[in-house]
Amino acid sequence: MELKYYLILAAIYIFFRILKSRASDPAATMPHGKVVEVDNPVIFKALTSSGPVVVDFFATWCGPCKAVAPVVGKLSETYENVRFIQVDVDKNRQVAQDMKVRAMPTFIVFKDGKPHGEPIVGGNMKALEDRIKEVA
Repeated sequence: MELKYYLILAAIYIFFRILKSRASDPAATMPHGKVVEVDNPVIFKALTSSGPVVVDFFATWCGPCKAVAPVVGKLSETYENVRFIQVDVDKNRQVAQDMKVRAMPTFIVFKDGKPHGEPIVGGNMKALEDRIKEVA
């Protein structure tokens, strides 16, 4: 009887561990506001080729990325003429390498297909908003 009890407890524990490992943190993976997640290099190229665009390079495991995601979402609602996209660096390694992203979060602001200024590395939302104002 005692062994059966421990086996049931072990099975329940394993079940919840598997369930937890498969669940993702929606704050890190789901875009906020009018931010669109891009998972394809061709689409990335197309979306950054014209107009003002803010690209948020993030990782699901990145704490600062999770913290700034709602702020970026609010910026996307404030600056309606600016396109906001998100790139998961683990799913899109080639895009991250091409853009020389080394840390997360990294924001690159594009204007008419070209990066405008240096990348903004980290959660400096004031610097990001100032850069957005330059291209908006």
